[in-house]
Amino acid sequence: MTIQRPRGTRDFLPMDSFRRGAVKKGMVELLERWGYQEISTPTFEHLELFTIKSGPSITEEIYAFQDKGGRDLALRPELTAPVMRMYVNELQKAPKPLRLHYFGNCFRYERPQRGRFREFWQLGAELIGSDRPDAEAEVISLAHDLITGAGVNGDLHIGYLGLIRSMMKMIPAAERAEVMRLIDKKEKGLLAEKLQEMEMDDLGLIELLQIEGKTALDRAEELAEELARMGEDLPDEDSCVASSEVSPTSAAGDRAARSDRAAPSDLDLPHFREVVELLSIYGVEATVDFQIVRGLDYYTGTVFEIYATGLGAQNQICGGGTYQLAGLLGGQETNSTGFGIGFDRIMEIVTVDETPAAAVAVVFVPQVRGEAVKVAKILRHRLSAPVVVDVMGRGLGPQLKQASSIGAGYAVIVGPKEVEAGKFTLREMGTGSQEALSIDEIAEKLAG
Repeated sequence: MTIQRPRGTRDFLPMDSFRRGAVKKGMVELLERWGYQEISTPTFEHLELFTIKSGPSITEEIYAFQDKGGRDLALRPELTAPVMRMYVNELQKAPKPLRLHYFGNCFRYERPQRGRFREFWQLGAELIGSDRPDAEAEVISLAHDLITGAGVNGDLHIGYLGLIRSMMKMIPAAERAEVMRLIDKKEKGLLAEKLQEMEMDDLGLIELLQIEGKTALDRAEELAEELARMGEDLPDEDSCVASSEVSPTSAAGDRAARSDRAAPSDLDLPHFREVVELLSIYGVEATVDFQIVRGLDYYTGTVFEIYATGLGAQNQICGGGTYQLAGLLGGQETNSTGFGIGFDRIMEIVTVDETPAAAVAVVFVPQVRGEAVKVAKILRHRLSAPVVVDVMGRGLGPQLKQASSIGAGYAVIVGPKEVEAGKFTLREMGTGSQEALSIDEIAEKLAG
């Protein structure tokens, strides 16, 4: 019986791994030019790390298990929470801001489909310790440059959760999850019906989700002012209870009873406008889009997503925003901005111009095997190209044939006469031309 790989996983053959490595290398070099330092976290964590952020229902979507000591663990479904756990454990006293980047495999138990696997890879970055627009603009610009630097045309959309969060506070708590689901699924028709049913269609939520582009921010600021006035007109908490007791079906009483009011920080659209203006200075084109509602439970303000063509419906390749997670994990609350890039989706559409370096094959006859190994050792120290030596006991002719089959650019022929003369035959595999050279001359020629 042949054992197959688990469903939702992949094997990466040599050329696949070369392509992935080339793209990752370019991204890491860019991250480090921006001053971000690499970190790494465990592949599995305590289950609580993810349930404390997303609730116990997350266990249905991830690989959760008990180890032999009865501890509840989980394969990491994402990397932001592990990074912030590490920050709380190890880095709270480090000078701010912290600029960190990472790359790793994650696991989710879901139905595999194009671009979605049970084991997938994520590349990301976090800027920890600043609540200024400067930090947000830097992180978004970095994400944009990583995508374009990989040769992918990305469509950047940027939104602000504060205004939507304020609107959600006006909606009964029991209905918020359903409203958020309809927003996330972009079911505007059903959302409009739901709001009308609750007599909440005057909030401006539908309009906010429909506006996009250059005028969106201007209109959002107007809606924020209207929302703030709406909150001021509501009765106080004590009168809310009385109102709802006297007339539970009254729209005004119901709204007053359920309102948490719009916090001024939630309506800080000038901060968001500054982020948009800074992005323009960075030369990054962004579409203002208030439909982005990712992670409303812990994202705090600016959020963004990047989409790419050629991926069908699953076209989001990057997402992130500002958040506060350290306090939830037992640390001092800290403002952070970060993003994660779906590396597998990038690899579906990226073009890698590089090709693996052609190998150099050292071929020999049995009586000079030791000398051939010495030649290979010298060349491996002095060349960047791979150097291979026969380990199958083949004759000289089959070795040359094997060198051709693996695409070797050159063969260095080692025989008794070559060893005695101190000059070896360097054959160019493509043309068959050859010349006798010393090991230093061969190394110099091939290195050039």
